[in-house]
Amino acid sequence: MFLDKSAGDIQDRYRELVDILDRIPIGILVAGSGSGELLLLNRAGAELLEHPPSPGRAEDYATHFRAIHEDGSPYTDEEYPLVRALKGETVYPEEMLYVRGDGRRGCLQVTASPVRDEQGRTTRVIETLCDVSREWQARQQRTQAHLADLETKLRLAAEIAGLGFWEWDVRNNETYFSPQWKRHLGYRDDELPNRYEEWESRVHPADRARVLAGLESELRSGASDYQVQFRMQHRDGSYRWIEARAQVQRDAQGQPLRMVGTHIDISDHKEREEQVRLTAQHDRLTGLPNRALTFELAEQSLSAAHRSGKMCAALFLDLDGFKPINDTYGHHIGDEVLKEVAQRLKGAFRAQDTVGRIGGDEFLVVLTQVDAAPGAVHAATHVLHHLSLPYHIGDLVLRSSPSIGISMYPQDGTDIETLVRHADAAMYEVKQHGKAGYRFYADSGTMQPDAMQLQHRLRESMAHQSLQLYFQPMVNLSTRQVIAAEALLRWPTPQGVAMSPDMFVAIAEQSGFIDELSNWVLQAACAQHDEWKRQGLPAIDIGINLSPSQLREAGLPDAILQQIARCPIEPDHLWIEISDRALNGGTQYALAALDRLKALGVRIALDDFGAGYLTLEQLSRLPFDRVKIDRTLITALPHDKACAAVTEAAISFGNSLGIEVVAEGLESQQALQFLQERDCHYAQGFYLARPMPGPQFAEWYSHAGLH
Repeated sequence: MFLDKSAGDIQDRYRELVDILDRIPIGILVAGSGSGELLLLNRAGAELLEHPPSPGRAEDYATHFRAIHEDGSPYTDEEYPLVRALKGETVYPEEMLYVRGDGRRGCLQVTASPVRDEQGRTTRVIETLCDVSREWQARQQRTQAHLADLETKLRLAAEIAGLGFWEWDVRNNETYFSPQWKRHLGYRDDELPNRYEEWESRVHPADRARVLAGLESELRSGASDYQVQFRMQHRDGSYRWIEARAQVQRDAQGQPLRMVGTHIDISDHKEREEQVRLTAQHDRLTGLPNRALTFELAEQSLSAAHRSGKMCAALFLDLDGFKPINDTYGHHIGDEVLKEVAQRLKGAFRAQDTVGRIGGDEFLVVLTQVDAAPGAVHAATHVLHHLSLPYHIGDLVLRSSPSIGISMYPQDGTDIETLVRHADAAMYEVKQHGKAGYRFYADSGTMQPDAMQLQHRLRESMAHQSLQLYFQPMVNLSTRQVIAAEALLRWPTPQGVAMSPDMFVAIAEQSGFIDELSNWVLQAACAQHDEWKRQGLPAIDIGINLSPSQLREAGLPDAILQQIARCPIEPDHLWIEISDRALNGGTQYALAALDRLKALGVRIALDDFGAGYLTLEQLSRLPFDRVKIDRTLITALPHDKACAAVTEAAISFGNSLGIEVVAEGLESQQALQFLQERDCHYAQGFYLARPMPGPQFAEWYSHAGLH
């Protein structure tokens, strides 16, 4: 009876204890440490765990509901307080978020304490659960309100500072771009979707790989701060410089969750940086590289030439007659001339060549991958022609020309300082011997062997009849009749390409071989005219170019007379074409020769008018029967106003004097219309016919119907 009474009493007391525990609003869970058997779970605990109190393992009750971290990631089993306490850890009050059965979030304040026996072994665990969801929600609301207030203030400050916000959820690739972010690219908020692809597709192709690689590295490295500058495409098609700053938010394991950052348009800052760089490295007046940058680029070219085994050429240019322009018209006019010189130089060379202003009216050109001296000669002849064209500054027509010194890498030096010093010395020699020309460095030995080899090859070509004459017709624009054909010298190379006279005539002039070459042209042209006549073609005038040195030869008229008699060719079918350069320095002898030729019946044409020094007033006093307007003026028609004005004046003046005016270089219908509207009666150029060998010209002349 005593034992039964004691057992009954114990049961009563147990029920009384359970009843007391069930009245406590805090959840209480007691678990055995061995098998983890649930020993006790009061009513409040069962309600919080949303599970009825029934036998089972305590872990099942403690872990069956969804406990989560602040970022929404779920607890692992080992993270639950009860499991940690079963392993001997005392869990002091900590908050644990969980997802209720209805999907709403709740918050529990949890403690878990192991109960130990005298030997320190855990015999059971007591866990308490207190619902603090209201407090947590109130705290969340206060935090959200505070954050919203901060965000409003931050966005306002960002608007003022020009910052655009963006956010990228790495897990699902969702993005957000603020209205200011979109305005940086020219869009309204509703015009640009919040998609990752919208950002990536607008990154400049040249920057994209770098930006994406940096982004990927930042996510993998575990770093939190990210900063990069790159270009993004604006709505108008242009690119704007953007600086992006961001922070990477990560979970407890360090995995990236999202990036939150800002964009700011730094285009103006970049433009100022570029201006500073350009100012430091470029000539402010002309925009060309200054001396320091020119030398730096030139050294790079020399290094590349060393690796490839190629040659380079340094051309040192100094303008003739520039000081009188400055002294007469003022520095502002001189500056305009220098700017025009820079533009012509930039247009005359390849992108891989270096063109720079190294001071005053001095310029340096470094040619890359030049095979030999003739390549440098071709470039020097080309630039000599272009820089000698008139300079139209306002109402002024000014004239200047370059003196050019040439040094070759590696023969004349292996560094740019030496090459420039030697080219400068060669340029000084040009100044001493008449200006408006070019010369190689005297001690280099590069020109003489090439010139001698060239002379030898030319003599062989003439002896073997390898040189060729091509003929390009001059046409009456009204009747389409051919009025003449200009004889043009061509030299076929072993590769089958006809070499232009620009590549060898200049060296022939310097070496004194030009007279022999010109005599060959005269003889061959007269012989071709005689051949056409025997073939029964209608008579046609032939135009022959004479060099300045030939025109100054006292025996020129007699030599031409002998050639006329040898062919024979009627003198009035022969036209002698000279440039106004031939009248410089020896005008008295040249005019005497022209007068005598005219007395023989030969007619005289001024070639390349508008590209040299003769004015219209001077033209009226010279014995020319025909004026050929330079091709550089005609090819610029009708868009270049200065070229159009010079052309129109030349046509009008020639017509008023009864001089035939021929437009050289006619290459477009627009230029043809311009010429016809201004009563230019004759033209020559690719638009009408290309230069042709003698037999092909005869075939064309017979069947083209132009005559």
